[in-house]
Amino acid sequence: MSQLSEQTVQDKALQFLSDYYGAGRRRRHFFAQREMRTKKKYGSKRADGLIAFRHWLFGIYVVSIEAKSHKTLPAMKPKRDNALYLYNAFFAGVAISILSGAFFAAFKMSDGFWQFILPLNVFALGALLYAYITRNSYKHKIIDVVAQVKQYPAHAKWLAFSQDSLNAISLEKVKNMERICKIHGIGVVIVKPRGRCEIMVKPKYRLNFYRDFLKFYSKEADIRAAIR
Repeated sequence: MSQLSEQTVQDKALQFLSDYYGAGRRRRHFFAQREMRTKKKYGSKRADGLIAFRHWLFGIYVVSIEAKSHKTLPAMKPKRDNALYLYNAFFAGVAISILSGAFFAAFKMSDGFWQFILPLNVFALGALLYAYITRNSYKHKIIDVVAQVKQYPAHAKWLAFSQDSLNAISLEKVKNMERICKIHGIGVVIVKPRGRCEIMVKPKYRLNFYRDFLKFYSKEADIRAAIR
């Protein structure tokens, strides 16, 4: 099987996603470009592709893309994201405290000691129990390519892989990548040898449609002018 260059993966994925998001839209309200950096104050991080357009309901919608070929595909071994692990355990403890009723002891109990100790203990115990039971869960894991695309602010974030790059790694690593992308809400596009693309994972629906992501990018003014 022929090996696609990263530039080819970028171009094909950008064209595919432009068609995917741009179907039925007037092109004067649509922007798509390879190689887009964030502003210096946001780290000058370079996305392999950026799409922006005006949605009739959600305002300006931004899509970021990160492309990987056989030469740039790093190790795909999942690793635990400790910050995410603690975040998930914290909210699990809060949920357990509320669902068990212990949280409401702070408002209902007359004993000034137990009305704080009881919910605190249930929260701590629930968080520790959740952390132990789910310690190997993919909910707390990440891989480098996912961490990379998450740096590019957007409503929808996509990874694009050449088919040959995925064929070069084990099926287990591909499945791990697919699971982790689903958990993190990252979309995945596969670019075939002749340039045909197909979607492996769709990005997760997010409730942040009105957030202005264009302000993070160095060509903000040009993009706004292109889609006004």
